[in-house]
Amino acid sequence: MSFLKRFQTSLESLYLLPKENSYVIAYSGGADSHVLLHCCHALNLPVRAVHIHHGLQAVADEWVNHCQSVCEQLNVHIDVVYVDAQQKKGQSPEESARIVRYQALREYLAEGDCLLTGQHLNDQAETLLIQLFRTATTAGLASMPELKQLDGYVHARPLLTFSRSEIEHYATLNALQWIEDPSNQDITFDRNFIRKSVLPLMESRWPEVVTQLSIVADLQSKNLSVLEDMAAIDLANSVVDCDKRHTNELYSVVSMLAIESLNKLSLARLLNVLRYWLMAAVNEQATRNLLEEIVYSLIQSKQDANPVIEFSGFEFRKFNDCLYLLKKNGAIDVSSRYEWTPSLTKNIALANNVLSTKATIGCGLRQELNNERLTISYRQGGEKFHPGHRQHSQTLKKLMQEEGIPPWERASYPLVYCSGEIIAVIGLWYAKQFTAEDDEEGWEIIVSKVF
Repeated sequence: MSFLKRFQTSLESLYLLPKENSYVIAYSGGADSHVLLHCCHALNLPVRAVHIHHGLQAVADEWVNHCQSVCEQLNVHIDVVYVDAQQKKGQSPEESARIVRYQALREYLAEGDCLLTGQHLNDQAETLLIQLFRTATTAGLASMPELKQLDGYVHARPLLTFSRSEIEHYATLNALQWIEDPSNQDITFDRNFIRKSVLPLMESRWPEVVTQLSIVADLQSKNLSVLEDMAAIDLANSVVDCDKRHTNELYSVVSMLAIESLNKLSLARLLNVLRYWLMAAVNEQATRNLLEEIVYSLIQSKQDANPVIEFSGFEFRKFNDCLYLLKKNGAIDVSSRYEWTPSLTKNIALANNVLSTKATIGCGLRQELNNERLTISYRQGGEKFHPGHRQHSQTLKKLMQEEGIPPWERASYPLVYCSGEIIAVIGLWYAKQFTAEDDEEGWEIIVSKVF
């Protein structure tokens, strides 16, 4: 079977493109993506190209010119996207570039489109070895899937069963001109070291090792499918509906799991469901070290332990026997103070909301307080308060615990003072001694969010 026919069969087995959509090729200008582009054009498929300019090489502008010239010859539309691919803290240079590359590509995909990338058999073998040396889980050892569905589009790798030599042979036969990235020769990068030094040595002993490693990755992918089926069952038995009664929205609750249910699982199943949970909730792949930290520091820790684990812009916390996955939305300067005379200034803007007043009868604050000069500030710790519905005063910390307010939200509730006494915790309670009696005129504080 010819290379082109094999490619067509591979592509059609992965994804049948809707009539109104396109194949979108991540076109770097290298041999692999050039062959992708040439095959799609030769098969008269609806295709567009996107070239990501990382700005990491001195010749990056020349690559843009090359890619535009090739696409012009083939009458294929190309978009050139400029990104900042500088290395981020905690990431390798390759990882930083890959993350921003896929983020940029996503912007050029319509729902139903199919993103095509040029990874091949050798890339799969290299990826498996990299993951193996990193002591990766089954998810890591499964390496690169041929097909992945994400956010309304599909990502396919139709060359994954083709070797590098087959791809380069096709390119040579068809007189294709491609770019050679000079960084591919730098063996300080793990992938290049494996490609240039490790795999050639292994092939000298086991000529079919690249194919064999790819088969191992495929077997791990099948194992992963079974693990994910089990994880989906465990997750359904552990997930808790998000309680949004008490939130000032400094944090968004992405997802919650019941710790009691999680503790019934073996360690292997627990790590498996946590990995699956993160992928399902935020589409992020977690390392085994992170998963184990969540288990030992949060799930299996003492009840009074309250650590915070940060991960990729999210936070893991524990409260009321639940494991929380949170996304931080904002911050408050707890040293802020505001002066307010409600009868003179109807509205007052705070850090995260606007306060206004509403006349009432028999509830809210007593009418005369409407004319007082009030002070609004945030918790500093140790404050006591006597809500109208309780017989005795208590610390705000204890009151908020009993009300089910998570620790990370407690500092965001403003306190209203009159002559040094707390008369209201905005959004929660009014002080008993300052509350309007039955049939007495009063006023309430209305909170409007500004997030």
